[in-house]
Amino acid sequence: MLDIYATLEIKQILEEISSYSKSEVAKKDILSMKMFSSINENRIALKEVDEMSSLLLRHGSLPISVSFSIDKLIDTSKKGGILSPLDFEHIANEINNAINLLKYFVRSENSLYPTLNRISDKLIDLSFLEKEIHNVIAPNLLISDNASNDLYKIRQNIIKKDKEIHSLTLSLLNKYKDYLSESTISIRNGHFVLPFKSGSKNKISGIIHDVSDSGQTTFIEPASLVELSNEIYLLHKEEDEEIRRILKELSNKISDNSEALINNAKIITKLDFISSKATYGNEHNSFVATLSDERIIDIKNARHPLIDKNVVVPNSFHLDENTRLIIISGPNAGGKTIALKTLGLMVMMNQMAIPLPTSSGATLSFFQKIYADIGDNQSLSDNLSTFAAHISNLSAITYFVTKNDLVLLDELGTGTSPNEGEAIAIAVSDFLLSKKCFGIISSHFEAMKEYAYRRENVINAMMVFDDKKLLPTYVLKIGFPGRSYGLEMAKRYHLDDNVIESAKRYLNKSKKRSVNDVLDKLNNILRENENINEELKKREKNLSSKEKDLSYQNKVLEKKKENLLSDVDETKEKMLKEADEKINAILRIINDPHLKQNDLIKAKKELKELHKELFKEEDEEVDDSIKINDYVETSIGLKGRVISIKGEKIEVMTLDGMNLKTTLSKVTKINMPNNYSSPKIRKNNIDEMINSKADVGLELNLIGEHIDEALVKLSKYLDDARIKNFSSVRIIHGMGTGALRKAVHDYLKKCDFVKEYHYGGYYDGGTGATIVKLKDD
Repeated sequence: MLDIYATLEIKQILEEISSYSKSEVAKKDILSMKMFSSINENRIALKEVDEMSSLLLRHGSLPISVSFSIDKLIDTSKKGGILSPLDFEHIANEINNAINLLKYFVRSENSLYPTLNRISDKLIDLSFLEKEIHNVIAPNLLISDNASNDLYKIRQNIIKKDKEIHSLTLSLLNKYKDYLSESTISIRNGHFVLPFKSGSKNKISGIIHDVSDSGQTTFIEPASLVELSNEIYLLHKEEDEEIRRILKELSNKISDNSEALINNAKIITKLDFISSKATYGNEHNSFVATLSDERIIDIKNARHPLIDKNVVVPNSFHLDENTRLIIISGPNAGGKTIALKTLGLMVMMNQMAIPLPTSSGATLSFFQKIYADIGDNQSLSDNLSTFAAHISNLSAITYFVTKNDLVLLDELGTGTSPNEGEAIAIAVSDFLLSKKCFGIISSHFEAMKEYAYRRENVINAMMVFDDKKLLPTYVLKIGFPGRSYGLEMAKRYHLDDNVIESAKRYLNKSKKRSVNDVLDKLNNILRENENINEELKKREKNLSSKEKDLSYQNKVLEKKKENLLSDVDETKEKMLKEADEKINAILRIINDPHLKQNDLIKAKKELKELHKELFKEEDEEVDDSIKINDYVETSIGLKGRVISIKGEKIEVMTLDGMNLKTTLSKVTKINMPNNYSSPKIRKNNIDEMINSKADVGLELNLIGEHIDEALVKLSKYLDDARIKNFSSVRIIHGMGTGALRKAVHDYLKKCDFVKEYHYGGYYDGGTGATIVKLKDD
């Protein structure tokens, strides 16, 4: 039997969902996800994803940084092992994830997200442990000087001895400069040595540690440095032992809090797992379906999620107790197989609690199994023909299928003679009806189309074909059978006209043509009815729109009437007073015995204008359409201002400054809220910008670089380190001639963000490296 997960290609969808995960464990869980085995588990998971979809739209993504599994680290600590600084940093990161999630859910409304809050409430605040970790582990993953008093004292002594050695070596360099092959200090076997010319090696007493390949240089540790070096060596041994003790003590604390850490890790993974599915749904304008106790499939405009959204054709499906079986017919390459796979994916995704790419929320019952026989199943390994492979799958399906299953059969009965194929197809359909399962069958057989008309609980469907352009439309129409359009397609692909005419004669003789004629007539009637329905819908829409406009205008007029009546006395008095003054002025002009004709015409004109002003009618047009800067309320209760409109898609800035993308159909126009004030624009994606520098190390090696190239790399590295908020970094430049070291130091002097810099200690590369401390921004 076919693997239903491979047949429906769910793996590609799971890979996309996993790309939204921050947790290493959540990614693995998503990629291995299977359908739920019980309806209760399925229903809870759907509720979780539904709440998460709303939560993410309101409050943004969950504050989870990149998360690694800490199970092995905790196991090591419980067995008495010692964790490394990087191990502790991973654990501290998980603790911070839990703390940030607790804060995030405190800000959300508990009443809106009860299921998610029940999950987040189980998180344990381990901030005290994170603080202890970072008291020991510095940002550069080294052990902090203040990790213990003893460690601080040891390192202070090391620094003191380093300075003594540095001072002494400079003195020796100056003293023996005439006998040295170069004026630099080197380190051999952990000891400071001077590069003496081999011919002058007897000029100083000390220990020979190395000889150059040419034999011209002998590296000698002066006797005066030996004692100091031994002291430093012993101090480093003490330092190592103290660090081991500190890390052991900290590892024990991890072990003591192992249950809380494991608990938090599981919850973080679960929330990330749910968030990944919800994010996928929001990105694809999908809806969480309703899981019904009744046997039903009701899906509106389902889009196959693996087909480009710009070309995919949405189709609707409906099955219930009265219609348990759909027979789809139509031309080859017309979309029958895609229709079967789309329905199968909708059911499978729903039973994985993945939002469905539909035009509205779907309603589906819970199916124990999905069985499918789709595509060419010829098996070379089992030496089976296409027909034999189909029959093998059908055999397994008929053996196991129950009332609570969904069956998808593509081109049932093909691969043998048409008469036998029809007989098998009808017999299998009868069997499925007797089992009372739901199913969709694609077929070219005329007998199957007739079967769907005759049998109860069965309905025809067709993949619509444009017989004028001879092109498939990929639209599924329920209630009518479809033609195969074999002869028309043959003509389109330039099969010889004589062959086509001969085929038509054979078709007429076999009386099969009459069936196609009937189907043509039915399809013509269907198109006519569709055209009539479309016209009626347009008229109904126009009438409804006009009715709404009239209703709205009526309300506006009533409101205006109320306002006018409320202050009519005051308005009348004011208007009459002003009019009286203007009339008296005009009369004085007219009664003037010396009035000229032009002045009389002017006065009459003013009188006429006054009449118009007194009796003009208010005429306002009310526009209820949504425009940019209008205020709206979304279907999830958010209020905000429209800042962008592209076709049906709009972008709304909510009252708290969050940008929300939705459609015109999901918002309602409102007046500007009384308490509205311009929101501060949120700074989004700052964490993503910082995380994009996740590969920045805590040190930069410039050895072997030309000075110009080295300074370019140094500049970029320091910028990246500041973005990562590093407080201290190490620049490795080597000792050499000192030119590169000098260039690095000269550059650091000019950087106003550099707090201080100094040579590395004995354990940090000595004068071959520079420790740079950065200012806080």
